[in-house]
Amino acid sequence: MDLFKAMATFVRVAEAGSLSAAGRDLGISQPAVSQQVSALERHLNLRLLNRTTRQLTLTEAGLDYYQKAQSIIDAVHEAAESAAGLTTTLTGHLRVHAPVGFGQSYIADIAIAFQQRHPDVVIELILDDTFVDLTAQSVDVAIRFGNLSSLSLIARRLGTLRRILVAAPDYITANGSPETPEVLSLHRQVQFSGAADGSLMPLIGPSGPVLVPVKPVFLANNAFALTRALKAGVGLGGAQLPQIRAELREGTLVRVMKDFEYASLDVHAVYPSRRFIPAKVRAFVDFLEQSLKDIW
Repeated sequence: MDLFKAMATFVRVAEAGSLSAAGRDLGISQPAVSQQVSALERHLNLRLLNRTTRQLTLTEAGLDYYQKAQSIIDAVHEAAESAAGLTTTLTGHLRVHAPVGFGQSYIADIAIAFQQRHPDVVIELILDDTFVDLTAQSVDVAIRFGNLSSLSLIARRLGTLRRILVAAPDYITANGSPETPEVLSLHRQVQFSGAADGSLMPLIGPSGPVLVPVKPVFLANNAFALTRALKAGVGLGGAQLPQIRAELREGTLVRVMKDFEYASLDVHAVYPSRRFIPAKVRAFVDFLEQSLKDIW
């Protein structure tokens, strides 16, 4: 048995949450993964995993071994990168997660450009608006908006996202342009369906925060669908400024209530907190920061 290989396979299983997912990440079959983990358990004379037909979890001994094995693997990778010295060649699999709208608008092109610059890196870009556990889902870098609550992640702030109120000119012609929050509540609303505030629109005005009661007539969980609804004159609503600059420039959307807007959101690149950060991750986050610096 190759002890280091079996150890690395076990670590990947622990992080991926299943033998099959680990096999996909490592490029080997699920039976091969199972054989390596079983061989490691025999070598250690310990049960590392609790296996059922539906779930795979770490035993207490398995969790302790995972934490120590991860440190060893990090040290080996760090030594390899240090020995490589001045080489600029990046290799390996880089899994990136981003929200759909922001990802389609910016991250996709950035990921493509990075891969072209580093052709030995395999990039897997995942776009969805769900919250992901980076370790459990083997994500190397994720884009997240707003305040960060996890202390187990390293975060680099990429910029601040402004969100403003907009509507189509035809909607303004037909319904007038609201000037105060009280009038705003009488207008038809286009709204993100995952909004935590539901029927309340949280805005920041000259005198501070204000909650405006609203009655949405169109909801969607996708920024592009919401922009299309706004441009069609369905109602007025909030939009991320970088994503509608073209519409504002072309006049298909106009800003309303310029003294009020949603609270700004900090945008971060986050990645798992480990002593060793792979060169491909550091390089990609650097590239992200540089590529996005002019959009805010």
